[in-house]
Amino acid sequence: MNVLALPLAHSKIARRQKALWFVVLPLTAFAVLLSAISPAAPHTGGTEDLAFTAKIIAIFTGIAYSAAFSDFFTASARLGMHELEASTPVHAAILRAARVTGAFTIIFAPSLAVLLAVGIWQAIAGHVLSPLVAIAVALTIVAPAALIAMTISGLAGAVLPQAIGRIAAVMIWFWLVFSSPMLPVPTLNGSFLGVIGDTVGAGYFGAEPIYAPSGALGLAPTPLAATISLLWQVVLSVFLLALGSWAADRAQRR
Repeated sequence: MNVLALPLAHSKIARRQKALWFVVLPLTAFAVLLSAISPAAPHTGGTEDLAFTAKIIAIFTGIAYSAAFSDFFTASARLGMHELEASTPVHAAILRAARVTGAFTIIFAPSLAVLLAVGIWQAIAGHVLSPLVAIAVALTIVAPAALIAMTISGLAGAVLPQAIGRIAAVMIWFWLVFSSPMLPVPTLNGSFLGVIGDTVGAGYFGAEPIYAPSGALGLAPTPLAATISLLWQVVLSVFLLALGSWAADRAQRR
């Protein structure tokens, strides 16, 4: 099997998940509406609004991704694709990267399209660089969050029964992205470890964070802090991917 065909195969699998689209598209539309009417939005009509919209999209679409990919690491075995993958003369890490790439390009497309549409609208209103900023916020805020939600879902589905794993993944995602003084549970929000792009949005795009920096890990909003936060999210995604793949492989060998 040609390794270049693997991302296409997995993208087709993701694209055929009708239940995913029935959830993702309404959540994306709701996120855009909420970002437009929210009193917390910057309402500058420029970069800050794009960053805020990207964060809201990341939060709400992450709910769908954390529920939809509970079979992410186990679907290949169930569908018989693991035998085709095993016959491909490439390293297992490349096969897993192809699996992620194929699914990710499909689920990321609606968020990118919506943000680009907002950017074009802003460009018509006079912010000529907004389309480029839209692509930038999509890649640095939405994309890392989507990857983390996907891999959390896949890991939970690899170590737990699928239904329970789906519930567990959604609960973990809620813990990662929502904080309230009514529930005094420690979270990553307010630190550079947060996954909704607060540090990235503030450091790269000058957007006010949803959760103000706090504690020892609440770095000042600088480009360096944004880079550290972005690297952390990439490392977390890779770690969850490796752990989920290992757990799925171990289960198959039993």
